Amino acid sequence: MSPKRPALSYALTLLGRRDYSIRELERKLEGKGYQRDEIRTAVARLQEWHYLGDETYLRRQIDKYLAAKKSRSYIRQRLQLAGLDQQMIEEGLARYYPPAKERENVRFWWQKCFGEADFSPQDKRAVIRWARRMYAAGFPAEEIRPYLDYDKES
Repeated sequence: MSPKRPALSYALTLLGRRDYSIRELERKLEGKGYQRDEIRTAVARLQEWHYLGDETYLRRQIDKYLAAKKSRSYIRQRLQLAGLDQQMIEEGLARYYPPAKERENVRFWWQKCFGEADFSPQDKRAVIRWARRMYAAGFPAEEIRPYLDYDKES
């Protein structure tokens, strides 16, 4: 059974709610039962109108996740799930999320958990728990390691 309203109309409604990559929007329309030709036509029209584009989507997503202090690894994974090309993802991360920014984000999370970071908290287990969470969130070990103070006694 074919949907009642045109794919372009439904796609515009979806784009009014949030950003989509081209592949995400195609999947969504396929899931609603639209024919492949109608989907291609709708996507082409949206790209022509500059309402849809993977480069714009990439930039907006990186900005959104940067504001939320997410790791490069986390952002990379989310963009891959959205169907973006791996090379485009890597170029976008290199352009919009420099490694120094990731260092700042680790520092932000440290300060949020432990306050001013010029000291090591007494509870070493809390530091280890924090480091594990950071590592699980995709932050690189080399950015986390300086915060682990192995010289202090437990």
